[in-house]
Amino acid sequence: MRHKTSKKIFTYWNNLRGDRFAPERTEIEPSDIRDILGDTFILEVDRLYRTISFRLAGTKLCSTYGRELKGVGYLGLWHEVDNLKIFDAVKQVYQDAQPTVIAHLAETENKQFLEYETLLLPLANGTSETVRILGVAAPAEVPTWMGIDSVINNRIKSVRTVTPQELMQVPSIVPNLTEIEPVNAEDKAPRKVGHLTVFDGGIDN
Repeated sequence: MRHKTSKKIFTYWNNLRGDRFAPERTEIEPSDIRDILGDTFILEVDRLYRTISFRLAGTKLCSTYGRELKGVGYLGLWHEVDNLKIFDAVKQVYQDAQPTVIAHLAETENKQFLEYETLLLPLANGTSETVRILGVAAPAEVPTWMGIDSVINNRIKSVRTVTPQELMQVPSIVPNLTEIEPVNAEDKAPRKVGHLTVFDGGIDN
């Protein structure tokens, strides 16, 4: 994963799941990811009819495509030659519980192109017929025409799964105390560490 948006949602998802293969859909709190909520979406996969559609989509994502995406078929956003690869990637996410990263090139109505990264994450709230997937899609950079010149097509550059080693290396959301600058022993003023107030002191002999 190259983009900070992907890394943030992945870290959030990984902390929620703990030692499970995936968190429950009901555990996702929009307020926890409000700064990237516009790029976030949820896919609904109907395994009986073999369809993949948007259950929910962020406002920024809808603006990128110039339309409301709720209920829209996910494969329709991709070039037809990539449909099978996207279907297989989505299937791998919900069937094998494999987080998957898709690097792709977005094409607009006016033939402008933009590098994108999409991350698909499994959710543990499926039934025998339908499952849902948490996703995020963000551009490498935000041009001035974003939201004006709508994206109409996507072409895959690469698809890969997140390895177990990467899962283990995801940083915790707890502040890293080793990165905090030391305070002079004579300075007894309180200091902030994350959401905590720390008072320096010691034990008198």
